[in-house]
Amino acid sequence: MLRHNLPAEPDRFIGRERDLEELCGLVGEVRLLTLSGVGGTGKTRCALQIASRLVPSFPDGVWLAELSRLTRADLLVHEITKVLGVHEEGVRPLLDTLVDFLRGKKPLLVLDNCEHLVEACAELAERLLTSCEDLRLLVTSREPLKIPGELVWRVPPLALPGPAEAAEEVERVESVQLFLDRARSAGSGLAVTGANAGDIARLCHALDGLPLALELAAARTAAMSPGQISARVNDRFRLLTASGRTAPARQRTLLATLEWSHDLLSPQEQVLFRRLAVFSGPFTLDLAESVCAGPSLAAAQVLDVLSGLVDKSLVLFDQGSSCYRLLESARQFAAGKLESAGETRRQRDRLLHGLADLAHHHGRDVWATPGLTWPERYARLLALQDLLGNAREALSWAVESGLAEPGLRLACGYMPLWVGFGELTEGRRWYESLLALPAARPLGDLSAEALLHHANLAYEQQDAAACGESAARALALRRATGGDDFMLAFTLVIAGMYEGTKGDVALAAERGEEALELALRVGNGLIEASARLLLSGAAAFQGLRRESLTRGEEAIEIYSRFGHLWGVTRAHLELGRFADFLGDLDSARRHLEECAELAEEMAAKPVLATSLGLLGAVLARQGEAERARARLARCVTLSRSMGQHLPIISALVALAVLAEKQHDLETAVRLWAAAKAMEERLGLPVWTSATPEPLLARARAEAGEGQVQLWWTMGGGMTEEEALRYGLRGERPAPGAPRPAAGPAAGPASVLTPREREIVVLISRGLSNRAIGEELFISPATAARHVANILLKLNFGSRTQVAAWAAEHGVLH
Repeated sequence: MLRHNLPAEPDRFIGRERDLEELCGLVGEVRLLTLSGVGGTGKTRCALQIASRLVPSFPDGVWLAELSRLTRADLLVHEITKVLGVHEEGVRPLLDTLVDFLRGKKPLLVLDNCEHLVEACAELAERLLTSCEDLRLLVTSREPLKIPGELVWRVPPLALPGPAEAAEEVERVESVQLFLDRARSAGSGLAVTGANAGDIARLCHALDGLPLALELAAARTAAMSPGQISARVNDRFRLLTASGRTAPARQRTLLATLEWSHDLLSPQEQVLFRRLAVFSGPFTLDLAESVCAGPSLAAAQVLDVLSGLVDKSLVLFDQGSSCYRLLESARQFAAGKLESAGETRRQRDRLLHGLADLAHHHGRDVWATPGLTWPERYARLLALQDLLGNAREALSWAVESGLAEPGLRLACGYMPLWVGFGELTEGRRWYESLLALPAARPLGDLSAEALLHHANLAYEQQDAAACGESAARALALRRATGGDDFMLAFTLVIAGMYEGTKGDVALAAERGEEALELALRVGNGLIEASARLLLSGAAAFQGLRRESLTRGEEAIEIYSRFGHLWGVTRAHLELGRFADFLGDLDSARRHLEECAELAEEMAAKPVLATSLGLLGAVLARQGEAERARARLARCVTLSRSMGQHLPIISALVALAVLAEKQHDLETAVRLWAAAKAMEERLGLPVWTSATPEPLLARARAEAGEGQVQLWWTMGGGMTEEEALRYGLRGERPAPGAPRPAAGPAAGPASVLTPREREIVVLISRGLSNRAIGEELFISPATAARHVANILLKLNFGSRTQVAAWAAEHGVLH
């Protein structure tokens, strides 16, 4: 199946056939092709034509990243990963995840409108091309990236009529064809005749063959003749030249066309056009009415005026999304008019406040408002997604101008989108930037909510230290300000989740009970369900199987009644984990199968991959090899499509369990070693109740210490691809030099990771797993896994031996 995200062309593409053939060939010869030129030359349309023709040539797809809406360089990688379907993973740098995803693949990535982020685009392009040898980049930018290997192709204007050409010859010229096609679309019925051929030719020359200028002129042909348009544009061009403009001729031509087109607008159209420049992405009619109404333009007039701008080709309307947008060249021109009118700050403030109000309502509807169905809640999420470009612009303005209150309201409204769509790092950065503003200090309730959401995002990233700090601050602020029991209950749930990861199950349960009492008092089903799920986890880790499953089933029922399918899905995932931990494989299987079914329905690929990996492990332990392998193969396919590694590590563990069940000790040991090596290399701890110790003890008893050590070393040296082929298809890696076996004689630098050396120091101080967890802000279970791995690597059987070895080899100094 051909894969791409290229948009449907809004109208017929005309001309440049010979250029397109040459450019398609160049993409196959060079790794970075940049289409450069001033605004209005048709760089984007040309790039889209090239990309669409090359789709069959790229087995891993052709992907368009539209960058004009981005105003911050730090969001560049986020935009590209979103286009490619790559998801964040823990606190691992997103760029590393992107590089891993692209390495070994053969895609074409189109970066459109790079000029305002040219340095960031250049750095990213260089990193990607260096790391991913089969990647090809097609870039549009007003200036080249100027990195090694770039081939720059200056996009020329469309061909122009020659002097004194006959009417039939004029009509065959590219620039004339485009002008006539767009004029007919505007309803003018214009055709080339002997009487007007000269005027049309002169107009195309006056507009320098620039596609955007020709389209703007064509939109006016229902009321003006080509000769009249040509005269007006030439007047404007002479005015710009006389004013000392030093821009290139084509740039002045486009500016003259825009100025001329702007002069013909009614006063109200001019007002709305310049105010629309505040939008950096698609916008809705409601938002335009909210943000752009004011002096000289009433909200009730916006629709009619906006329709007039669409008719004049200054604003585009997308029927599918019911959203409007400005072409980038038109937006930049309008922004200049807005600045000249002294309205820039006012419009940015109105955008910020308008979006804050909208996001507050939409966000609360997603996760707090009773009586809505899940499709209604999800529609609010999609509305927030459509306006994300504008929200980023508004948040940047809030940080820049110190407007903490509307900025925090906007950021808090976007919380469900950042959690639900996995934009965790971006959300955290906005909360951190806004909370650092001096004006945020007096905003007790709002700051507490922002801290709560920051803690929630950190928890989703498994960043326990950041989660604990923000949750504690949020809880202290919320208790100090009093009032909102709903938000206090939510804060207690997040704080309790943190305490659970830290290993303080009693305090987690205490938080959950208090949250449940408050949720019942305010009558909010989502918080009640969340509190019951927290209590389910606390009961599980206390070994209370019946209580854990009862609390969890209650949570699922309440989430369902509240109309929150995402909550239902996550609850099934957690209950599957809890049941697995408690050894109730039948319950674990039931909940994980339900989670996978719902995640499939919601297209929640990260949750689906996670549930399939855990389900494969459960099925393996139940001896259902065929079903386990099918689930694990699907888990791996999904994970690789998102650039995810955590579910793959889980899948390797499950395959190791399956191999042990089938009495294949060598395969089991090697796959466990591969999983542990990936976990350490990527810094991504995997939640699983399975451990390798029983397997290793059995393997040592049957095969001997030396053989097991060799298997472990060979497994740890496999690449991810080798480990997966070995586990899923039994393909052994080609023989090669194994990594040196770890053992007591090896130096610490070659044996232990930096984290393991930290833990060795704490072991030498006599700390328990719980104390180690508290010291390093990790869970006792994670600390135990690290300790077990240290014992395995050093081939020791006790912590005392580790302490003695550390003292002997200078690890404590």
